[in-house]
Amino acid sequence: MTINNNAASRSWVRLMLAASLAAAIAGCAKHDAGAANAGAAQPLPVTATAVRVGTLSSTFALSGTLVPARQANLASVISGTIQDVSVQIGDRVSAGQLLVQIDDSTLRAQLAQDVATLAEAQARLHQTTATNRGTALTTTGALRSAQVAYDAALADNRRNESLFRQGYISQQAIDKSRSDLAAAQAGLQSAQVAAQNASMTSGETSAAQSDVASMTAAVNVDRAAVQAVETQIAQAAVRAPFDGIVTQRNVDPGSLASPGTQLVQVSQLNPAYVNVGIPDGDLQYVRVGSEADITIDALPGRSWRGSVNNLNAAAGEGTLTYLARISLPNQDLTLKAGMVANVSFVADHLSGILIVPRGAIASTDNGTAVYVVDNGKAKQRLVKVGLQTQSDSQISGTGITKGTIVITQRPDALQDGSPVKVVSSN
Repeated sequence: MTINNNAASRSWVRLMLAASLAAAIAGCAKHDAGAANAGAAQPLPVTATAVRVGTLSSTFALSGTLVPARQANLASVISGTIQDVSVQIGDRVSAGQLLVQIDDSTLRAQLAQDVATLAEAQARLHQTTATNRGTALTTTGALRSAQVAYDAALADNRRNESLFRQGYISQQAIDKSRSDLAAAQAGLQSAQVAAQNASMTSGETSAAQSDVASMTAAVNVDRAAVQAVETQIAQAAVRAPFDGIVTQRNVDPGSLASPGTQLVQVSQLNPAYVNVGIPDGDLQYVRVGSEADITIDALPGRSWRGSVNNLNAAAGEGTLTYLARISLPNQDLTLKAGMVANVSFVADHLSGILIVPRGAIASTDNGTAVYVVDNGKAKQRLVKVGLQTQSDSQISGTGITKGTIVITQRPDALQDGSPVKVVSSN
């Protein structure tokens, strides 16, 4: 019995083990099926947004330098001691304002002497002119008298010659008549020479005219000397050539100036200009009148918009860049010469296009695509990408219209047809 009971016990154990194994196998199979069904039904969380219609502009950025609209380095053109410097660096000045005064006392003494010399020369000219006019009047009267005497002697001689041929007068009478005529002619010629020498209006050069011309030349020389000294005195006062700011002061009172000595620098900073080199490849996008957005690292939080005023037609020496100048208003003089500017130009501009965030663009084995949300599933749509900015892209393709929902952030497991759930939009 013991043997039989043991055999029965062993049979029962084997039966229980078989039943347990079958139940375990059945349970594992059921668990695996449930797990598979649960995984297939779980959607992937994604971020999505709607395709929009709008405008895109692509830009390119360059670095430039702020420069004054005008800048003058004022130097001395005469020698002398600096008497006064009436401005400091940073002072605003107006056109014509006195900036530096060079001692002109020696020049003023020279001017007084030259003015006196000029006055003396003018007096001599006036006296000579008056004397010549009086002499001319006297010699003109003498010439008229000599002409009358000659005409009378000529008439008498003609009459006497006729009477002498007829035998009415003697040889002695005709000789006297001829002698009188010769004397009258000599007197006329002498009066003519005297009148010519004293003449102020004759077409031929006379002694009087030579005297007047010589003295007139002397007056002109003296007048030029006066003007030269007056010019030097004016140059001793160095004035601002235009409204601006003093950006350099190189001398102090008491120092010696000579021609070429740099005195002060005046800069006009309103408007200010940005000088920027345009590379050869970007020249097609820039022309006179092109607008640009400008920021300056030294002035955070501010921006300016200006337009190209000038564009060089020749590249800079040793470079392939073309200098462009952009005018910026600077009433508060915040912009300083030498600041580095970040200049952004528009390269292209399109309106009425389909736009998605750049994150929506995916590279697939089939080409460039986006994933759209269609009835809770991700559907791959091939697209053509156009104009792009740092954040957005222009796209076009079949099934892509305004309002189409595209996935912008994709999990790695996302595939064409994957169930998805939009958890956020951007």
